[in-house]
Amino acid sequence: MRRLDLTKYMITQEVVNQKNPFEPLKIEIPYNLKDSIIALMFIPELKLSGLELLKQNALALKIEGCKEGCIMLEETEWERIKRAVDTFQGFTRKDVGLVERVTNAEQIDINNRG
Repeated sequence: MRRLDLTKYMITQEVVNQKNPFEPLKIEIPYNLKDSIIALMFIPELKLSGLELLKQNALALKIEGCKEGCIMLEETEWERIKRAVDTFQGFTRKDVGLVERVTNAEQIDINNRG
């Protein structure tokens, strides 16, 4: 099993300064990890078959329904998300947290709970 942290994290973004358009303002906004992971799971580059689309959607529903800060994933579920992250091209600096969390999702041995 893998534990994936789904809590939002803060990113810095530049926005137009209404008082001085030549001096953009930097603001901090929350990065919605759940929505971003789910969007990645359905990128065309994955070339999902009909059955794979249904499996992907079941996992997306599980992620959407998670009310906790972390979600426990079967290894195959985590591999689906990891494949999407590894396949996508075009990440930006704001996505570093997402990629780190997916790539470094903590492996949990549920058979050896002390």
